[in-house]
Amino acid sequence: MKKRNLLSTAVTLSVLMSAFAVSGAYAAEKMNQYNLSEVVVEAERGNLAGGMMQTRQKVGMFLGEKDTLDVPLHEVTFTKEALDIYSQPGRGMLDTLALDPAVRASHGSMDTSVSIRGLSSHGMKWTLNGVPGMSHQMQMPFNFVDTVSVIAGPSIGITGMSTSMSTQSGGVVNMVSKKAQAEPNADLKLGWSTNNYLTQSIDVGQRFGKNKEYGIRINAMNASGDLSVEGTHDLQRNVYINFDRVGKHSNTNLLAGYDYDNADGRSNTINLAGNMNSLPGVPNNKKNLSPTWSNDTYKNWTAVLNHEQKFADNMSYFVNAGWHKEDYTSWLQQWSGRTLIDDKGNYQGTYTQMPVYHSTHYFGAGLKGNFDIGNFKNEYALNIDRSWFRRARVNNVTAANKYSVSGNIYTGCTTPKPNITWDPITKQYTTVMTGWSLIDTLTTKDGKLAITGGVHHHSVDTSHNDDKSASGRRDQSSATSPIWGLTYKVNPNTTIYANHTETFSEGGVVPLGYGYLNEGNTIPPSKTKQNEIGVKMKSGAFLHTLSAFKNTQQSSIDVPDSKDPSKSWYTLDGENEYKGLEYSAVGALSDKWDMIFGIAYMDAEKKKTQGGANDGRKVCGIPKWSGDLALTYKPDKATKFISRLNYTGKTRIHDTSRYAMPIGISSITLLDLGASYDTKIAGYDATITAMCYNVFNKNYWYASGDNSVGLGAPRNFMVTANFKF
Repeated sequence: MKKRNLLSTAVTLSVLMSAFAVSGAYAAEKMNQYNLSEVVVEAERGNLAGGMMQTRQKVGMFLGEKDTLDVPLHEVTFTKEALDIYSQPGRGMLDTLALDPAVRASHGSMDTSVSIRGLSSHGMKWTLNGVPGMSHQMQMPFNFVDTVSVIAGPSIGITGMSTSMSTQSGGVVNMVSKKAQAEPNADLKLGWSTNNYLTQSIDVGQRFGKNKEYGIRINAMNASGDLSVEGTHDLQRNVYINFDRVGKHSNTNLLAGYDYDNADGRSNTINLAGNMNSLPGVPNNKKNLSPTWSNDTYKNWTAVLNHEQKFADNMSYFVNAGWHKEDYTSWLQQWSGRTLIDDKGNYQGTYTQMPVYHSTHYFGAGLKGNFDIGNFKNEYALNIDRSWFRRARVNNVTAANKYSVSGNIYTGCTTPKPNITWDPITKQYTTVMTGWSLIDTLTTKDGKLAITGGVHHHSVDTSHNDDKSASGRRDQSSATSPIWGLTYKVNPNTTIYANHTETFSEGGVVPLGYGYLNEGNTIPPSKTKQNEIGVKMKSGAFLHTLSAFKNTQQSSIDVPDSKDPSKSWYTLDGENEYKGLEYSAVGALSDKWDMIFGIAYMDAEKKKTQGGANDGRKVCGIPKWSGDLALTYKPDKATKFISRLNYTGKTRIHDTSRYAMPIGISSITLLDLGASYDTKIAGYDATITAMCYNVFNKNYWYASGDNSVGLGAPRNFMVTANFKF
C-alpha cells in the first residue's frame, strides 16, 4: 500500500507540474567546446538564483555537456558564489551541498561527510574534474573549486570506476577546478570567524598565447586559529595550480595541488552503550566530547589530467588520468570509540595513534561521437579505465598504543594526554580495478524523446599484506551493471525522466577464524541499485524538479546452515531499502529576490536481515523529512541580504532487536543570516560579507549513524573581505 501511495503521489505531482508548464523556453545557448571564447565563459551560462546554481553542465564522465532538462538523472550544480556564501569555516562545502534535497549534511563543528539518498559520501568518495579517487577522506578545501555537482543515486557506469575506499553507493559529488577566464583576475580574500579563526587566500588567473589558447589559474590559502568548540584548533594550507589549453580541435586541462591540515579535538560524536534506553540531556554546544589532545594531521598531493582531441567532425577521443597521495601522518583518534555508559553523561573509550597512507592512480581513455540512424541522432561513448589503490597503516596495534579515555559530556575529558607510542607502519593491501563502459543515447530529431542505454563491467584484484591469516592472499571478483535512462519533453520547458543505475563495491573474502563454513571464499561484489522517475520544469526564472526513487543496497549477513543450524554461512543475503520523494524549486521570485528551496521524504527499512530479526525496522540515522530554504534579497546592485533555514526531522539512533527499545532524537531547525556589500576600498573593488550560522545558538544532538550521535555546532560568526585588483 505504501509503495502505491508513494508512486501515485509522484505521478499526481508530475502531472500537475506538467499542466502548469509555460511555453517560453529558458534561453540557454548551445556551446561549442572547441571554441576558446565559449570555454572561457562556460561557468556563466544558464545560472539561476543569482548565479548560485548552474543549469548546464557536464554529466559524469561520459554523457557530455547537457542542459538539465536533457539529463535522465537527478543532478544539481552549485557555483563558487554558493560555496562562498553557505560554506562554514571548519566544515568545508557540506552546507552548500545540503541545499540539494538529495543530500543530508551532519551538523558538527568539524564534520567531513554527507549522505546522498541515505548512503554515506565522505570526501574520499568524491571526484575531481570527473576523475574518481582524487579527493581525500577529511575536509576537502573549496577555494580552488569553480562548481560542485551532485549526481544522486549509484552511477558507476556514468561517473567512472572507483576503488573500495571511494565507492559511490548513494551518489557522486564532483568538484570542477577554476580555470583562467577571458579577462585576468587577481583576488585577495581575508576572513575572520568566531574564536579568531583567520583565513587568507589568493586567486590569480590569466590567459596568454597568440589566441589566448593557454590559461593558468593559481589558488592558495592559509587558515589557522581556534574554532567555535572548546579545545578545537585547525591549521590549513593549500595551493592549487590549474593549467589549460583550448585549441581548435582539442581541450587539455591539468590540475596540480597540495593541501595540509592539522586539527586538534576534531571528533565530536559519541556512541551509546547497549543497555541505554534514553539519551542524556544535550550539553552546551561549545563542549568538546573529544580529548583536546586528539589530532588529525594529513598532507595531500594531487594531479589530474583531462584531454579531449577531435579528429573528425563527429568523433573524438579522450584521456583522463590522476595521481593522488594522502599521508595521514597523525591519526590520534578513537579505536573502540567513545561510548556513553549512563544517562548522567559519563563515557569511556580507547584511543590510539594509527597513521594511514594512501596512494591512488587512475587512467581512463575512450572514444565518443555521434551519427544519425534514420530519424534519430545517436551519441555514444566507450571508455576503458584502470585504477590502483594502495593502503598502508599500523596493522598491529600494541597494548602500549591503546590509551583508555574517560570523561563526562558536561564537564569534558578527564584523561591527560598520554605519552604516545608509534607502532610500525606496514602495507595493508593493494587493489587494482579494470573496467569498461559503453553508453549510447538515441534522440529524436525534434529533441523530444531521448533513450540512453549502456553497460559497465569491471574486475577487481586485491592483494593482502595485513596479517598472518591474510598475508599473501588475493581476492578476485567481477560484476556487470546495466544503465538506462529516458527523457521525454512534454513541451520545450518540461521533461519527464526515468532511470535505472547501479554501483557495486569490490567483492571480499569471508573472514578467517570465525567458524564460517565458507571462510576464505570470495563474496561477490555488493550492488546498490536505483529506479527513479521524475519531472523537471522551467517556468520563467524558476527550475522545478520532482523525483521519486527506490534504492536497494546488499549487505553480508550470517545464514544458519540448513542441516546444522549451529553453524552458519557468511553470505550476501542482507538488504537495506531506501524509498523517497524529493522536490526542489530554484530561481528568482522577483528582480530583488532569489530562492533555493528543497524538501525530501525518505523511508529507509531493513530487509532480509539475519534470521529476519530486524526485518521492517528503520535504517538508523536517516530522518524521514528534511528541507532547506535559502533566500537572498538585493535592494540594490551593491547590497545583498542572505537567509537560510535548515530542517532535519526526528531520527532513530538505534532500532534493532538487541536493544530494549529504539532511541531517537528530536527534529532540528537552524537559521543562518547574513549580508554582503560591494564597495571600493583604497580604489579597489571589494565585497564585504558577514554571516551568522545557528543564529539562536541552539543546543542539539544530531544523528551520526547507527547507535551514534554528535553534538551540534554552536553559533558561529564569519566576516570576509574579498578584494579585486
